[in-house]
Amino acid sequence: MTPNLRNIHRYTWFSLAILLPLGWLAAIWVIPETVWQTPIRADQAGPLAVLLQSRQSGNFVVNLRQDSAETRWQIEIFIKEPLTSPNTTVGVTGRQSILGSLGTRGIYRFDLDSQSARSKPLLLQFEDKIQGRTLRTIHFNNE
Repeated sequence: MTPNLRNIHRYTWFSLAILLPLGWLAAIWVIPETVWQTPIRADQAGPLAVLLQSRQSGNFVVNLRQDSAETRWQIEIFIKEPLTSPNTTVGVTGRQSILGSLGTRGIYRFDLDSQSARSKPLLLQFEDKIQGRTLRTIHFNNE
């Protein structure tokens, strides 16, 4: 190494010894106080007041709920373990209406229209639309 290269090498290391800690402090200084994160799934409505019926089928607990004025109905689904079919949809048979799709474990709530809620019996069908098969059907007897 020539004397000129030694001097360049020495000044480079001295400047890095000063610049690297300054860069580290600047990186810490620009970290935001709060982290802005958009939720993957929109917030769900809370459960309605009156629990009419409850059914358990495999890894699902399905509740039929209504409000105290008996004007709104809701299906509440608890998923205990992750689903084997990740593209599961829930629908009301007879009316051929799809309530929504299910994801991972957790609680899912779907509002029912008045005609679906008053149909006797209320049949919920869990389907895998991609493979075209019915996973399970849950019956609610409205009395």
